[in-house]
Amino acid sequence: MNVQREGRDGPVMPEGRGYKMRGEGATTVAVTPEKLWAVVMDERRLAAAIPGADTLHRADAEGMRVYAADVGIGVGRLKGVYRVTAEFARMDAPTAIDLFGGATGPFGSSRGEGWVDFAPVPEGTEVRYCYAILIKGAVAIVGGRLLDAAAGALIAKFFARLATAAQEEADPAQP
Repeated sequence: MNVQREGRDGPVMPEGRGYKMRGEGATTVAVTPEKLWAVVMDERRLAAAIPGADTLHRADAEGMRVYAADVGIGVGRLKGVYRVTAEFARMDAPTAIDLFGGATGPFGSSRGEGWVDFAPVPEGTEVRYCYAILIKGAVAIVGGRLLDAAAGALIAKFFARLATAAQEEADPAQP
């Protein structure tokens, strides 16, 4: 993925010990970037897209859009509710979001940076993303393959649900 921010080729990995996870990908959503952006900026519709979200609310701080959620996450036998935050550090509507975030729960914590880009394509919007996350605690001991697979599954489910929320908004006549 050839995305750059401020001369950087990718999100910066937080310093520290733990499991370091990097990822990137892309998916296409059959709505315009503006409609997709509207879903991401609306906590009610965004909450519906987050797998395992028990709650989601705005917790803006220092002029920055911040979302906080309690999310049920499980990796192998390590399942629990994590407090997840996402700080939207830079927003370029409707094309790009740079965010910092993390999670804290019963089996560990994480902190990282991510970039999300929305690009118009004939089919709707191509969503490109990349991230760098440092995971600490018992969940980090689980190991790379299991964590990477779990992250991939959560991301795929999130974007599928986000697409559904955006498409329902685009066609309110749908049941």
